Amino acid sequence: MDVALPLSALREVVPCPAELAGLPAVAPGLLGAIELRRLVLPVLDLQAVTGRPEVRRADQVVVVVAWGDRVLGLLADQVQGICEVAAETLVAAHAHGGGLLFSHTFRHPDTGRAYSVLDAAAVLQLPGVPTVTDVTRAPAAGRDGSPGAGRRTLTVLRCGEYRLAIDAAHVHTTIPTPDLRASVLTSRMCPGTVEYDDREVPVVDPLVLLGLGELARADTGAGLVLDLGTGYVVLALSELLELAHVGPDDVLPTPSFALPRPDLLDGMVQVDGFGDCLVLDGTALLADAQLSGFASVNTALEPTHGGDEARVSAAAAAASGAPAYLTYSIGLDIATPLEQVSEILPFPETLTRTSVPGLLGLITHRRTVVPVLCLASLIGHASRPVTASTCLLLVDVDGASVAFAVDTLRSIDPLTWTDPDQVRDRGADQLERVLQTSPLVQVGGETRLLPGLDLQRVARAVQGPVAVPVPRVPRAEELVAG
Repeated sequence: MDVALPLSALREVVPCPAELAGLPAVAPGLLGAIELRRLVLPVLDLQAVTGRPEVRRADQVVVVVAWGDRVLGLLADQVQGICEVAAETLVAAHAHGGGLLFSHTFRHPDTGRAYSVLDAAAVLQLPGVPTVTDVTRAPAAGRDGSPGAGRRTLTVLRCGEYRLAIDAAHVHTTIPTPDLRASVLTSRMCPGTVEYDDREVPVVDPLVLLGLGELARADTGAGLVLDLGTGYVVLALSELLELAHVGPDDVLPTPSFALPRPDLLDGMVQVDGFGDCLVLDGTALLADAQLSGFASVNTALEPTHGGDEARVSAAAAAASGAPAYLTYSIGLDIATPLEQVSEILPFPETLTRTSVPGLLGLITHRRTVVPVLCLASLIGHASRPVTASTCLLLVDVDGASVAFAVDTLRSIDPLTWTDPDQVRDRGADQLERVLQTSPLVQVGGETRLLPGLDLQRVARAVQGPVAVPVPRVPRAEELVAG
């Protein structure tokens, strides 16, 4: 069953050990207890309480539920995420004689799945089920366990040696132990991609983003999903620690000169049991140009079904305001507006060769036959050998797709400068002169000027002119008859 819990009733989520300590108490679903810092926390399995068969797995977790100053652990298979639910969509639940463990039901705004909202008070008042006083934290502001007016709910995370925190409202969801896969985007900033919501989503190392070092691959044990509007980004983490409620004055400002990226931090807070935590500025993260660039290159793993068979792709521009550019190499570095690249694909293991000069071959992609061309040789440079970093930039023009093979990807950055008065279109219809006739741009923190190559123009030149039907001229006798 899928259940939900108000964040005001959630303390933290911890792994469930294979063996639990015994308790001198008997109640349906009572499994035993776990040691949680200074607590011996009873753990309850709601499956058994509701008469369902109990199934234990090695990767289950304990959700620590609070009401007032009392806490209890609930066994769960996984935490699926955090979502905002409009009050008017909650449907109150009732039963004759009472006894319900949930207060409302709702449908998830994104997935449409049905959820029951657990009533923390009812769960913690089950007959015979022991609860304990939460001595690890200050008493909550209200008897109902709510954080109190003006207080913030922070998701506390560990990332290597650092403790980070972010407002829970900015967290789309969390995922356990992301299965990182190598990608054409793989770099120090992006250790790989993961599959999420039927998409291939880039994973970003927050320590690299913040200029604090690099998270060891072996220490990557969880992921935090951010929804930037144009797509998702997963922040690589070591582990999720807890949800903490802090006062409005608990987050202290940090000296800007003491941190490499002060623009992405809201300050520092001390969380009981974990010490000092750097508080991420969720609003700044969602507007960050680098994260927006990575969010723009979500790739659908399979076609979606819609009126125009729309798909999530790299075509969305960065949400930061300035247009995003993709920088790549074909023996020299080139920049192209990211919105022109509909997808980035690994170089295929096999190609259907043809005898057409300059064409590497044909591939099938999303039920379409796509020609693959070497971009370097196409625009008058030496052809490039295929290596492990070679990838394809898919460009859609006039209802058809063309794939350009490039050596490697460099970065995704916002446009920082271009001369609005430069005119370099003379001879632009000649592919061998296309770089010389392209405008010069600066992107990201680059100081060098790069040619801003219009790949859609190149694709149109490759495809040739579009045939336009010529209207038939009526004969004189037809005009008279008319």
